Amino acid sequence: MKSLNGFRRRRRRRTPPGQRTQLLAAFDQSGLSAAAFARQHHVGYSTFCGWRHRQAKTQPSPAFVEVEVPAPAAAVELLVELGAQVRLRIISAAQMELAVRLLHRFNALASC
Repeated sequence: MKSLNGFRRRRRRRTPPGQRTQLLAAFDQSGLSAAAFARQHHVGYSTFCGWRHRQAKTQPSPAFVEVEVPAPAAAVELLVELGAQVRLRIISAAQMELAVRLLHRFNALASC
């Protein structure tokens, strides 16, 4: 290693592109912060951030996607009046089965 002013300079280690891709994929799955991941894998933080930045630039950005939205169900409303003071208002198709059972029960009671 060459020395500059009596200090040894460390040689820069190059990481092959394939290994960079593997490290970036591992980072995405790790749940670690970029700094913690870089430290754990002995990569300089600024170097790691540069890799991430270059990767983000090469990945295509999301485009518009066609989505089909189902048509809303038709509105259901049923109003049953039983005498002057009792009203049963059904506003949901899910409540129709309950209303049918209730009316059958009232009909059975009325025939007694």
